[in-house]
Amino acid sequence: MSRTTSPARALLASLAVLSLISGLAACGGDDTNAGANLSADESSADATTTSGGGSPDLSKVTLRVGVQKDGIRAVLGKTGALDDAPYKVEFSTFQFGPPLVEAAGADKIDLAWVGNTPPLFGAAAGSNFKIIAAVREYDSQENSLLVHQGSTIKDFKDLVGKKVAVPKGSSANGYLFSGLKREGVDPKQVKLVYLPPADGLAAFTSGRVDAWVVWDPFVQQAEATAGAVAVQGGEPDEHGIGFQIASSKALEDPAKRAVFTDYLKRLQGAWAWARKNPDGWAAAWSKDSGLPLAVTKKAARAKSSHLTPIDDEVAGYEQTLADLLNDEGVLPKAVDFKSIVDPGVFEGTS
Repeated sequence: MSRTTSPARALLASLAVLSLISGLAACGGDDTNAGANLSADESSADATTTSGGGSPDLSKVTLRVGVQKDGIRAVLGKTGALDDAPYKVEFSTFQFGPPLVEAAGADKIDLAWVGNTPPLFGAAAGSNFKIIAAVREYDSQENSLLVHQGSTIKDFKDLVGKKVAVPKGSSANGYLFSGLKREGVDPKQVKLVYLPPADGLAAFTSGRVDAWVVWDPFVQQAEATAGAVAVQGGEPDEHGIGFQIASSKALEDPAKRAVFTDYLKRLQGAWAWARKNPDGWAAAWSKDSGLPLAVTKKAARAKSSHLTPIDDEVAGYEQTLADLLNDEGVLPKAVDFKSIVDPGVFEGTS
């Protein structure tokens, strides 16, 4: 999925972003003209910061986007959102958020969507990245507490003495600790089993753990394949907020900063289409990820999202979570959330 244009056409393409978004949102239910090649261009080019007119030359940029089984690559491909982008895009796949934060901090990727907790772990570890936008899910829910059919576990207070699988440093990790605090449960009373999502699914399916805390689409996958039952999820223990993070080194390049702004506007338009066409997104997501269509159809509705700037409400939620994780000794040091935000990249879309 790559394009190379002259500097003049690159500037015109950047100016036309809002028109593109309006067109995507107006696609309605017509999936037939929304197809695109989902594969990334493997070639790369050094970012040249200025064109002859003094503006960033986006045609020399290769944007390196890290993804999970999150449907981003699928929705961008399905809508053709990047077809006329004046820069190249290269995707790489990760299992969950903490490795994405680490990769951004090491300048191995430029951009990624992660949950609410991985940036806090990354900041506490001194990783060199910034948050450039919030991702808000319309259902205000990222994670679920999953149990086996017939389980006596109904809430976090019932986890005392139980084995609970959760990916360490993930949004599910933060959600679990928030739920335990609400119920007055000391995390030390719970037998935490830190496993990445694929291993967590295997442990839950085999009955080696009593519960599993994880996010969509793994929730829907476990419901479909392992008979999982979601007994808790969403507010007040989480608010369905994730983040777009970026490499600090990449943010120092004016051309890449301009590309970040352009890309996020295109993603916003693609997500607006997906909200109106969840089955179209689900079909592309299934093809891209290998997940069954029945799983992605449910996940596409649960993961309906939009981008917003970081406001005081979001910052407050995150600082509360950061302080909780620090108080519990989960983070190696305290985190000032606002210190890891770069507010100048994404200012919202009309």
